[in-house]
Order: sequence, then C-alpha cells, then structure tokens
Amino acid sequence: MTTPLVWLITGSTSGFGTAITKAALARGDKVIATARNPNKPEMTELASLGATPLALDITAPESTISSVVAEAIKIHGRIDILLNNAAYILEGAIEESSHSEVLAEFNTNVFGQLAMIRAVMPQMRKQRSGTVAFMGSIGGWRSSANGGIYCATKFTIAGISEALREEVKHLGIDVTCIEPGYFRTNFLSGGHRVFAAKRISDLDEATEKTRKAYNAYDGRQPGDPEKGAQLIVEALTKSGRCEGRQLPGRLLVGSDAVEIVGGVWERQRKEVEEWRELSVTTDCDDVKK
Repeated sequence: MTTPLVWLITGSTSGFGTAITKAALARGDKVIATARNPNKPEMTELASLGATPLALDITAPESTISSVVAEAIKIHGRIDILLNNAAYILEGAIEESSHSEVLAEFNTNVFGQLAMIRAVMPQMRKQRSGTVAFMGSIGGWRSSANGGIYCATKFTIAGISEALREEVKHLGIDVTCIEPGYFRTNFLSGGHRVFAAKRISDLDEATEKTRKAYNAYDGRQPGDPEKGAQLIVEALTKSGRCEGRQLPGRLLVGSDAVEIVGGVWERQRKEVEEWRELSVTTDCDDVKK
C-alpha cells in the first residue's frame, strides 16, 4: 500500500487550488489546505472531504508565515509537496499600473511564494525529499497588452523555479513550474481579476481589445479544471499516467498551452536566425571562432 503524501497548498478555496486539493484527497493523500479566510464555505467543503484547513496569508510578515508552516508540519510530521498556487491577475497597461498596484501584484504572485519556499525548504532539506510546485502560466511564455504586470510575475516565477530546481536536486527535492493554459475556473472573474485604477485613453485600442477578449472567454475556456488537476496530481506524485516519468522543469497543462508555447518557440527561433549574422559579430577579437 502506498504511503499517503502530505500536501501544503496555498489559495485552496478557488480554481485550481480547490480542484487539486480534491484530486489529492481522492488519491488518499493528506492535504493541508490554506487560505486567507479558512471559514469560507469552500474550505468547509474541503474539510468535510478530509483536508486540514489553516489560515494563511502569504503576504503576511515572514515570521507569521513561518509560524503557520511550523504548525502545518506538526500536523503530519512532514510536508512532501508544496503547491504555491495563490495568485491573482492585475489587468491594466504597463503605464496605467501604479507602483502600489504593481507592488501588491508581486507581493502575492512572487514575494509571497518566495516566503513560502524559505519557510518550507528547511523541512524538505531535513527530509532529503520533497516536491515544490509553482503555479505558473502560459503568461510566463508570452506577455500580452493589458496583462503585462501579471505576465511579468509568471516570467519571474519560471526563472525562480528553474534556479531552485538546480539548487536542491542533489538533495532529492524536485521543483517544477506548472503552466496551464486557459481553464474554466473563476480566475477571470471575481476577486481574482482586479483592474488598474488609472485608464489612459490613448491606450484604449489595445487595452479594450484585451479586456473584451477576457470577458468573452470567461466561462468558455477550453480547459477542464478537474482533468487538469488530475494530471497535476499524477505528475507531482509520479503516479498513474506519470509513473516512471521525470518531473519536467516546466509542465504545460492544456492543449492551448502546448500550441501557444510551440508558437513562441517558432517565433523566437525565427528571430534568432534572422539576426544571427549580426548577433555573432560582437565577440572580442581574441575569441576563437
């Protein structure tokens, strides 16, 4: 019989956080489900399924985060999988996004995740095992008008994940950045999508186009969250269809993610080739060709 793994999931009360929590519990694993408000109805449902709810605001002072993580470790004696899931999207052009709005976005989507790493990693190093998963996005491959700050956080997370992967692999710890396409969650609505307070009319041609596209796509995304969650759980636990596979550094989830990233690769390859003749002319004269 497989020993249940212990998960710590941030942002458990919506979207992929809820779906992955349910999928992990269905597998027989133990899940410590966290959210800023553990009294939400969604958390009550997860608790009824066997999850252990904990209040955790990843933008809280680092000492507070460390205390909550220490409490989480005491519950089952270990943490096998950390899923850094909590995030939101700031919608607005680069010039429209104020310093405070950008700082708040990075505080949740990047700095809070770093704080979680610093709190959990000592336990995983002690165990000489564990898996850290960042919830990235296809926005970490291709930025877009009116969503550049959000995409910047996902580019950042991908870079952090890649470095952390190299830093801890000799300790038996896996790291991956999960990069879903568009899934039919509530991420494009409600409190997960906030708008920059400033609007610049000169930019409306670009920003309004994106805003209308998001509105039209909300509720019509191609991805099924339950199917996506099932794949993510299998990948992080190396079970089911993922048994015997090595966890990739960047895990694409969704047919649209595969198509979009393929297009990015092709565009970048073409640009490299178009500029190669000039790009290679900048070496020092003593460099051997």
